[in-house]
Amino acid sequence: MEHLFIAGKAIQSPILLLHGTGGDEHSLVDVAQFVAPGAPILSLRGDVSENGANRFFKRFADGSFDLVDLAGKTKELLSETKRLAEKYDLVFNDFVALGYSNGANIAANALLQEEEGFHYGILFHAMPAGNDPDTFDISHRRVFLTAGMNDPIVTQAASTTLERELEIRGASVETMWTVSGHQLTMTELEGARDWYQKLSGDKYAI
Repeated sequence: MEHLFIAGKAIQSPILLLHGTGGDEHSLVDVAQFVAPGAPILSLRGDVSENGANRFFKRFADGSFDLVDLAGKTKELLSETKRLAEKYDLVFNDFVALGYSNGANIAANALLQEEEGFHYGILFHAMPAGNDPDTFDISHRRVFLTAGMNDPIVTQAASTTLERELEIRGASVETMWTVSGHQLTMTELEGARDWYQKLSGDKYAI
């Protein structure tokens, strides 16, 4: 899996960037630097091609997720992140997985389906996968979720379902709704920045 690493201040929680369909490891760097100025950044490129567009897992022609591929790719993502964390002398459990659309979907799946998954997530316009829910406790996980009331791809119902799936399992979830569609807005970025700063303050408070 191709990746980009930008070293930052070790005291800050590192950011794992997961792009949307058609993006690459450079697509969200500006977003990360706005949300978490000075933080270490590890950005991955999805290795699934959909008509030439990079993705992190396959989907069917009707837009539904290939759940078998999603499960396998989620495990690959976690394994690769752990390998690169060791390479760059970072702590895997400190990573904040910041994903948009397809990248947010695989991050959400890791939060919900993997006991050794991410502890923190910033999920821009994510949707539930539709797989069977697991039961292990995720009360130690914290998530910032954004959703657009006019999003033509991720419906309000889908966003609400994902929020509920996380909360039922015990995760701490902060959800921001906007009136926009599927695109990222400055309001979302500012909200994510405030959430990240609060997270970092809580983790490193003396």
